[in-house]
Amino acid sequence: MVTAELTPASPRFSERLHIFAQGALAGAVQAWQAMRNRRAVAGLLEWDDRMLRDIGLTRGDVRAAMAGPVHEDPSSRLADTCAERRAARRAMIREALQLTPPRRQMPPSRSYPFADL
Repeated sequence: MVTAELTPASPRFSERLHIFAQGALAGAVQAWQAMRNRRAVAGLLEWDDRMLRDIGLTRGDVRAAMAGPVHEDPSSRLADTCAERRAARRAMIREALQLTPPRRQMPPSRSYPFADL
Protein backbone atom coordinates (compact mmCIF):
# COMPACT_ATOMS: atom_id res chain seq x y z
CA MET A 1 0.00 0.00 0.00
CA VAL A 2 1.31 3.39 -1.01
CA THR A 3 0.48 6.46 1.03
CA ALA A 4 0.86 9.95 -0.23
CA GLU A 5 0.92 13.05 1.83
CA LEU A 6 -0.89 15.96 0.26
CA THR A 7 0.74 19.26 1.13
CA PRO A 8 0.10 22.54 -0.53
CA ALA A 9 2.74 23.00 -3.13
CA SER A 10 4.61 26.26 -3.19
CA PRO A 11 3.82 28.34 -6.26
CA ARG A 12 5.99 27.63 -9.22
CA PHE A 13 8.27 30.28 -10.63
CA SER A 14 5.90 31.04 -13.48
CA GLU A 15 3.00 31.58 -11.06
CA ARG A 16 5.10 33.89 -8.87
CA LEU A 17 6.23 35.79 -11.96
CA HIS A 18 2.59 36.12 -13.07
CA ILE A 19 1.54 37.47 -9.64
CA PHE A 20 4.44 39.93 -9.66
CA ALA A 21 3.60 41.10 -13.19
CA GLN A 22 -0.06 41.58 -12.23
CA GLY A 23 0.92 43.70 -9.23
CA ALA A 24 3.39 45.75 -11.25
CA LEU A 25 0.85 46.35 -14.01
CA ALA A 26 -1.86 47.34 -11.50
CA GLY A 27 0.55 49.79 -9.85
CA ALA A 28 1.52 51.29 -13.21
CA VAL A 29 -2.15 51.71 -14.21
CA GLN A 30 -2.94 53.35 -10.88
CA ALA A 31 0.02 55.75 -11.22
CA TRP A 32 -1.01 56.61 -14.79
CA GLN A 33 -4.60 57.34 -13.69
CA ALA A 34 -3.36 59.49 -10.79
CA MET A 35 -1.15 61.53 -13.12
CA ARG A 36 -3.99 61.94 -15.63
CA ASN A 37 -6.40 63.06 -12.89
CA ARG A 38 -3.71 65.38 -11.48
CA ARG A 39 -3.50 67.16 -14.85
CA ALA A 40 -7.30 67.45 -14.98
CA VAL A 41 -7.47 68.88 -11.45
CA ALA A 42 -4.67 71.34 -12.28
CA GLY A 43 -6.88 72.54 -15.13
CA LEU A 44 -9.48 73.58 -12.54
CA LEU A 45 -7.12 76.32 -11.38
CA GLU A 46 -7.78 78.07 -14.70
CA TRP A 47 -11.51 78.32 -13.93
CA ASP A 48 -12.90 81.44 -12.32
CA ASP A 49 -14.34 81.42 -8.79
CA ARG A 50 -17.95 81.41 -9.98
CA MET A 51 -17.42 78.28 -12.05
CA LEU A 52 -15.69 76.53 -9.15
CA ARG A 53 -18.51 77.53 -6.81
CA ASP A 54 -21.00 75.99 -9.24
CA ILE A 55 -19.40 72.59 -8.74
CA GLY A 56 -19.05 73.10 -4.98
CA LEU A 57 -15.33 73.89 -4.78
CA THR A 58 -13.06 76.80 -4.00
CA ARG A 59 -9.64 77.64 -5.35
CA GLY A 60 -8.19 76.67 -1.95
CA ASP A 61 -9.77 73.21 -2.21
CA VAL A 62 -8.07 72.64 -5.55
CA ARG A 63 -4.70 73.84 -4.25
CA ALA A 64 -5.01 71.65 -1.14
CA ALA A 65 -5.77 68.59 -3.27
CA MET A 66 -2.78 69.32 -5.48
CA ALA A 67 -0.51 69.65 -2.42
CA GLY A 68 -0.75 65.92 -1.73
CA PRO A 69 1.84 63.37 -2.81
CA VAL A 70 2.41 62.95 -6.55
CA HIS A 71 1.23 59.32 -6.56
CA GLU A 72 -2.05 60.24 -4.80
CA ASP A 73 -5.15 60.95 -6.88
CA PRO A 74 -6.30 64.53 -6.11
CA SER A 75 -9.72 64.02 -7.69
CA SER A 76 -10.78 61.63 -4.92
CA ARG A 77 -9.70 64.21 -2.34
CA LEU A 78 -11.76 66.89 -4.10
CA ALA A 79 -14.79 64.60 -4.21
CA ASP A 80 -14.46 63.99 -0.46
CA THR A 81 -14.15 67.74 0.21
CA CYS A 82 -17.22 68.49 -1.88
CA ALA A 83 -19.27 65.74 -0.20
CA GLU A 84 -18.28 66.95 3.28
CA ARG A 85 -19.26 70.51 2.40
CA ARG A 86 -22.65 69.38 1.06
CA ALA A 87 -23.29 67.29 4.18
CA ALA A 88 -22.41 70.22 6.45
CA ARG A 89 -24.69 72.54 4.48
CA ARG A 90 -27.58 70.07 4.70
CA ALA A 91 -27.04 69.68 8.44
CA MET A 92 -27.09 73.46 8.91
CA ILE A 93 -30.32 73.74 6.92
CA ARG A 94 -31.93 70.92 8.90
CA GLU A 95 -30.89 72.58 12.16
CA ALA A 96 -32.22 75.95 11.02
CA LEU A 97 -35.54 74.40 10.05
CA GLN A 98 -35.87 72.76 13.45
CA LEU A 99 -35.14 76.01 15.28
CA THR A 100 -37.80 78.04 13.51
CA PRO A 101 -41.15 77.88 15.25
CA PRO A 102 -43.89 76.18 13.31
CA ARG A 103 -46.23 78.49 11.46
CA ARG A 104 -49.56 78.91 13.16
CA GLN A 105 -52.58 78.72 11.02
CA MET A 106 -55.30 81.20 11.66
CA PRO A 107 -58.73 79.72 12.20
CA PRO A 108 -61.05 80.15 9.26
CA SER A 109 -63.03 83.34 9.42
CA ARG A 110 -66.66 82.85 10.33
CA SER A 111 -69.45 85.27 9.88
CA TYR A 112 -71.70 85.27 12.89
CA PRO A 113 -75.30 86.32 12.48
CA PHE A 114 -76.02 89.16 14.80
CA ALA A 115 -79.74 89.09 14.08
CA ASP A 116 -80.78 88.08 17.55
CA LEU A 117 -79.06 91.02 19.28
